[in-house]
Amino acid sequence: ADQIVGEFVAALAAKQPTPGGGAAAAVGAAVGAAAAAMAAAYTTRKKDRESGAAAAAEALIATLDTAAVLAAADADAVAYADLQRSWKDADMSAEEKAAVEARALAVPVQLVERCHAYVLAIQAFLPSCNPNITSDAKVGIHQLAGAARAAFQTALVNSPPAAERERLRGLLREMREVEEALLEGEACP
Repeated sequence: ADQIVGEFVAALAAKQPTPGGGAAAAVGAAVGAAAAAMAAAYTTRKKDRESGAAAAAEALIATLDTAAVLAAADADAVAYADLQRSWKDADMSAEEKAAVEARALAVPVQLVERCHAYVLAIQAFLPSCNPNITSDAKVGIHQLAGAARAAFQTALVNSPPAAERERLRGLLREMREVEEALLEGEACP
């Protein structure tokens, strides 16, 4: 989480197991959350306080935990290292292997869920957003939705049960509906 962006990108491009797609998804989510948080920060002017928009902005800022989504990049690396170890450790019990596999699945699943929650929070904030900076809030929505799709791909590699796959697909569909409305220039659904 403390790596310089250029170093992270170089590490991501290198022939090494981590960082990988899960970390890329987490960093993308952090960028999306940060863009939306910036739009909210610009919605704290005097007239925004008077209209109540600043309260909505402050609530959104409190919701968008960039550190939490960024931490998922490190959590993904740890989970994948443990997963690799489980493939090589003949002495690891079946219960321990199952726990390692569950942790490897939980990281991207939680990232999809968090991205979904953030997209809905930004969508709810848009009517209050400073009209001069709504594009940054919308960038946040698109970036978070893309990060969620990327995290979903990482989740699929970890073989989630069919019901969990469908639940995650439902979250992705909801985010896609929000994105489609933005792309069509409509008010968000």
